[in-house]
Amino acid sequence: MHFMTIVKPVGAVAISLCILGTACSPTSRETPSDASAGIDSLNARIVQAYRTHDPRAYGALYTDSAVFEWPAFNTVRGRAGMEAMARSNWATLNDMDLRLSVSSRRAAPDHATEFGAFEQSWRDSSGARMAECGRYVTVLARDNDRTWRIDRFFGFSDSTRPVPARP
Repeated sequence: MHFMTIVKPVGAVAISLCILGTACSPTSRETPSDASAGIDSLNARIVQAYRTHDPRAYGALYTDSAVFEWPAFNTVRGRAGMEAMARSNWATLNDMDLRLSVSSRRAAPDHATEFGAFEQSWRDSSGARMAECGRYVTVLARDNDRTWRIDRFFGFSDSTRPVPARP
């Protein structure tokens, strides 16, 4: 058998496999700025859930296997647990707001980690405006629909203080 007779079919197979591999590969890769925009959108939905006192919307931001850790609470697990926690904790908090300040974020195609600070403010039952400040870290994961969701949250409070009335 002649050497060129063997090389041609092998070369054709290799080229075919390369073309097939290219055709089956994703058409575009998400850039770091795309990931950041998706995570910023998730953070905006967290803030909106706080402002609207919507425990269902809050729970929907977590993965099915999510874990929420806070030193003052028992560990909460899963979306239903997040909803129940929000419903219970938010019941007496009026005019609630949340501000997040991201200090660091690392993103890979299917997971990310974010570190930051928060300020949650509300009006208590006496009408006084209060603010709790603290720090957090979240581990984020991509859901099947490629949406970023919180898979693990750990936070702690630095301080809670009354907010002076504006003149």
